[in-house]
Amino acid sequence: MTTLRNTKAVPPTTFYTKPREDKRSAQQQLQDQIEAFEASGGRIEKLGNTPLRKNH
Repeated sequence: MTTLRNTKAVPPTTFYTKPREDKRSAQQQLQDQIEAFEASGGRIEKLGNTPLRKNH
């Protein structure tokens, strides 16, 4: 038998109406957070591609 649970989950359509707006909004929020972090003295280490080392 299945038990129904009261959930506080909010449907995604409540916050955003279009997928493109979701991406743009999320990208802008992330950019703002990164800028605030760097402005407060935080540093972000940007990693590049590291070739695999073969120990033969």
